[in-house]
Amino acid sequence: MKPRHSQTNKAAIQVICLGSGGGPSEDNVTGLLVRSTATDWARGSLLAVDAGSHLAAITRILEKNLPNEAPAPELPPQDMETDGTSSPTSSPPTRNPIQPKTLPEPIILDNGPFAGLSLPHASARANAAHVVRAHVSTYLITHPHLDHLAGFAINTAAFHATSRPKRLAALPFTVEAIKRHIFNDVIWPNLTDEDGGVGFVSFQRLREGGDIMVGTGEGRGYIEVCDGLGVKGFKVSHGNCMKEPQPTRSQRGSLGSISEPDYSAFKGPDHRNLSIPYVFGTPGEQTPGQSYYSPGVQGRSFTSDPTPQHSVVDSTAYFIRDYDTSKEVLIFGDVEPDSISRVPRLANIWAEAAPKIAEGILSGIFIECSYDDSQPDAVLFGHLAPRHVVAEMKTLAQMVKDEKAARALDRAQRKRKRSSNGLNITMDDITDNKKRNKSVITRSSSMQPRRGSLPLMVPEEESQATTPDYAGTERNTPVPPDAPLQGVKVVIIHVKDTMEDGPHVGERILMQLNEHADALEIEGFGKLGCEFVISKSGEDYFF
Repeated sequence: MKPRHSQTNKAAIQVICLGSGGGPSEDNVTGLLVRSTATDWARGSLLAVDAGSHLAAITRILEKNLPNEAPAPELPPQDMETDGTSSPTSSPPTRNPIQPKTLPEPIILDNGPFAGLSLPHASARANAAHVVRAHVSTYLITHPHLDHLAGFAINTAAFHATSRPKRLAALPFTVEAIKRHIFNDVIWPNLTDEDGGVGFVSFQRLREGGDIMVGTGEGRGYIEVCDGLGVKGFKVSHGNCMKEPQPTRSQRGSLGSISEPDYSAFKGPDHRNLSIPYVFGTPGEQTPGQSYYSPGVQGRSFTSDPTPQHSVVDSTAYFIRDYDTSKEVLIFGDVEPDSISRVPRLANIWAEAAPKIAEGILSGIFIECSYDDSQPDAVLFGHLAPRHVVAEMKTLAQMVKDEKAARALDRAQRKRKRSSNGLNITMDDITDNKKRNKSVITRSSSMQPRRGSLPLMVPEEESQATTPDYAGTERNTPVPPDAPLQGVKVVIIHVKDTMEDGPHVGERILMQLNEHADALEIEGFGKLGCEFVISKSGEDYFF
């Protein structure tokens, strides 16, 4: 482990884990704090991503470095007069001017997740309230389930001492659900600044896929949510309701028959609409001798599926961008694998992430893994198990491989163009080369039988991208080496505690993740390259 100061100096983004679990214990449920290290703990520079656990978790972290109770103040000396004996005599009271209240010296923490933060109080709980009031400016919510929202709702009692309303940022489906079902003067007072509320909370409705009118270049579409950080959110699927959907305005989820938003305005030409796989047989049922990764499932378009339509529960994946360095992390709310989803959306996220990983922009992925592999698909309830996480990482890794191959091909073409010096290169040649460049990106995706399961292997003879020579011959350009996710840290969140004796289920999940990743290498895919980490409340991660 590197010294904290060296990590802080080199890192662009710090993520503090407040809650790593997904229940059933209410004291450790999903909650993160994100900041740009360039802001140097400025007021309003902390972004809370979900807040199932929040103020209490901050207090626990500070208790490791600060006393919970402030020391009793020293009483001022009293003026006493004596008459020559041992007993004092009282003198007439004198009217002293009011003395200004002396504030304690600020404490600058030198260790822990909040190292470098200046705190004005002596006790952990007072300083925790200060962090929430002064430094947390925005709550970025992935979806309106209680284990992602309970801390925020209860902590609103501390918002009265703030200088401005707290901002709750989310996609519109989350904002509307919170307005309708939380701040409705029934479940909780209306503390928002809408519909005649008190005004402690202000909503920021984010546009799915980002706002194309905001930003420039690689930062186009990212919406600023707090000092130094911008976000771009995409819907993901979190299971489906047990009952049939009701066609009302208050429908909280997406209907399976409703088409997804067109992301073509925000993506490159290689990001395609993907057919939705249809899983035959009983979910979670495993034939003896059959691998979890068996790709023998055919995909077909959802629009032709004759099965009844169900209401899909929406969640969100957020790309969070540091404006100072352009570095990013990707944080998921609850999500299910594409392989069993009625409306698979993860492939869209990976298509957005792959170029960022290839370029070295994205190095952190926070994704849930609620259960170990003993949980059958039929009772995942819109969550992931290790077999699904590794399958999704393989899909992402293949996209990164293709992206790196395309970039290597493009560089080779540009190099040959510069060295040709006089050869007759026509516009048709350049156009054909661009088409070949794009085809490298799309090749492996078109071969995959379904998303979220391990895709079919690309034949070995196709692992070399051929580059046409301007003289008419072809040269082989080596595809970048294995381990396409090298340098990416995959932090597992939302682990559901079994509340049983023995090791925590997180240890078993980590072991299974690494076993599945090793199996990929044995089967011929190669190394993923990413590092799996089980999150823990009170830990922090630098990217």
